[in-house]
Amino acid sequence: MLSLGQLISWGLVYYTFPLFVVPMTEELGWSRSGMFGALSAGLLVAGLCSIPVGAWIDRGHGRKLMTGGSVAAAALLLGWSRADSLPAFYAIWIGLGACQAVLLYEPAFAVITRVYGPRYKQAILLMTFVGGLASTFGIPFTQFLIEHIGWRPALMVLAAINLGVGLLLHWPFVPGPREEAVPIAEVKPARDSGPRRHPLATAVRVPAFWGLVVAFAGYGLAFSAMSFHLIPLLDDRHVPTGVIMAIIALIGPMQVVGRVLLMVGQRHITTIQLGAGIYFAFPISMAMLAMGIHEVYGLILFAIIYGVANGLVTILRGMAVPEFIGPEGYGVVSGALTMPTNVMRAAGPVVASLAWAAFGGYTPVLWGLAAIMLVAAMGFAAAAMLSNRPS
Repeated sequence: MLSLGQLISWGLVYYTFPLFVVPMTEELGWSRSGMFGALSAGLLVAGLCSIPVGAWIDRGHGRKLMTGGSVAAAALLLGWSRADSLPAFYAIWIGLGACQAVLLYEPAFAVITRVYGPRYKQAILLMTFVGGLASTFGIPFTQFLIEHIGWRPALMVLAAINLGVGLLLHWPFVPGPREEAVPIAEVKPARDSGPRRHPLATAVRVPAFWGLVVAFAGYGLAFSAMSFHLIPLLDDRHVPTGVIMAIIALIGPMQVVGRVLLMVGQRHITTIQLGAGIYFAFPISMAMLAMGIHEVYGLILFAIIYGVANGLVTILRGMAVPEFIGPEGYGVVSGALTMPTNVMRAAGPVVASLAWAAFGGYTPVLWGLAAIMLVAAMGFAAAAMLSNRPS
């Protein structure tokens, strides 16, 4: 049920924003940059909320948070359907950013670890497999609604569905504070008799924590920049529109393919091996674009490499925390890692736009993103090497 909630929340709250840009600019006369600024503001708020959200889930309040997030998202989508001023639109998206902080993968992973304990890996794999279909479900469904009933009524339909997610999925099935958490692993007793540290205070003293900050924050910036600039990049290279749409459509299924392959071979692949493959693939895919590929077969190869790696990095984020840092306080520690990731995700489109304007093209931007992912890869390598060393 939680995986189904992820499918709907990602599909209807996160992925659908670009579909409303054109009809809203045509009706309201807003600039696209102004609208995407609201999206960036929402992503920034989502990042800032991640630590308190993780802490609350660790205390057993996942049911209230996820139910409240779905209900609030429904109310905000309804408000969006009546928006007629840009400041109100910004306020709505700041609220939706806070809702995403309690609805998407990171809070769901924190709930999963409380319920499944040492079996959390299998549960996260299943959840991300279902969630990987979110864009495949959400984008065509929402586009159908916009084309047939208009963007404002479409948002009303999305609001009703999200209300159903909260009341029918999250409230009945997400555990409450009275249900005992299943430990991921045995927690080592403290060496001294002094006061016990908060899990986040302990985590930041582990060198691997800071390696993961670099790894995931670098990914967040590069992923966000690619998400919003891939279409104009390919258009600048005069790639036909049909080919561009086909390449974009291929990336989503490739994420699912990567997760299926991992489900099949999970017993033979360690977290370190998984991360090494991901952080090797990302700079390679961006370097391919930087070298100017524009033919169909080269772009298909890019979509396969980038899509598979992007699908697997979500699973890596869920697995690396307990393995590299420790089993205590999964929610708050994961939230602390998510905050810089989401801040960089909010900055990605803006940074790429400024770099494009400064350099007069996308090629230097792509080489820069490849370099950022190499730095992120070094962060992951450092986290892997330092994960078993005492702090």
